[in-house]
Amino acid sequence: MKRLKKLRFGKPAGYDIDKFYQQYTTSQLADKAFYNIGAGSFSHPCWTNVDFASEHYQRHQQANFIHYDLTALEPLPITDNSAEIIYSSHTVEHVNDAAVENLLAHAYRALKPGGCIRLTMPDAELEYLAYARNDRLFFDWIDRYQKKDKWRRVFAVSPSKVSLEQVFISQVAGQLSQLSKDNSSDKLSDDEIKAIFQKNPQVEALDLFCKRCSFNPDFPGQHMNWWSETKLRAFLQKAGFTKVYRSGYGQSLLLPLRDTRYFDSTRPRISLYMEAFK
Repeated sequence: MKRLKKLRFGKPAGYDIDKFYQQYTTSQLADKAFYNIGAGSFSHPCWTNVDFASEHYQRHQQANFIHYDLTALEPLPITDNSAEIIYSSHTVEHVNDAAVENLLAHAYRALKPGGCIRLTMPDAELEYLAYARNDRLFFDWIDRYQKKDKWRRVFAVSPSKVSLEQVFISQVAGQLSQLSKDNSSDKLSDDEIKAIFQKNPQVEALDLFCKRCSFNPDFPGQHMNWWSETKLRAFLQKAGFTKVYRSGYGQSLLLPLRDTRYFDSTRPRISLYMEAFK
């Protein structure tokens, strides 16, 4: 393999590209056929950012990225059989099932044979178990928003002032929570949330919540979907992936994705990690 110093881009601080990308050629790296979907502020010379252009995310986005609206259900703007890796962190919980189904189908189309997709998102099983145990301390982000009243930028009321029902529902169907500033749908009361869980199995209840949500471009950061290993595995297999497995924080089978300074950095304690190969 040729030395990577011949590439006309610099290395990120503290990142040993020679080591972590030793399985790729210089030309592969220069093609930037590594795609981060919902990339936000992510920046790496070998990767191509794909993101939704909006005022909400503007201050966090890099200058150069491919605009892609997951909710439009259009083809992923990547050539067939050309992508080495597709990565997406804490994105699929912000759109509905149809959008994720479309994304995964086109990710499979775009990946080279042997290429990999890695997805991370909140683990709804963990969050539901915490809610069912009345474990409010599990949702530690509440305390983070209390500092200097940071909650005012995001929520209609302070998370510390609402019930655990409202906290939990904000994580799977934020539009329905009394925490949300989005008034495009009716908010659920604590009793209504409890009643839905009492009358329906867990999966059906979560689906009922999410089906009442619609994507609002003015509030693209709120959650409107839930994911478990079982649900995501089924979606990946439907897209055509046959080698699907649960991974872990920094535990990718691919060297580039093991550097946690760049990947898996969003809320690892509550996240689900899944990988699939074409």
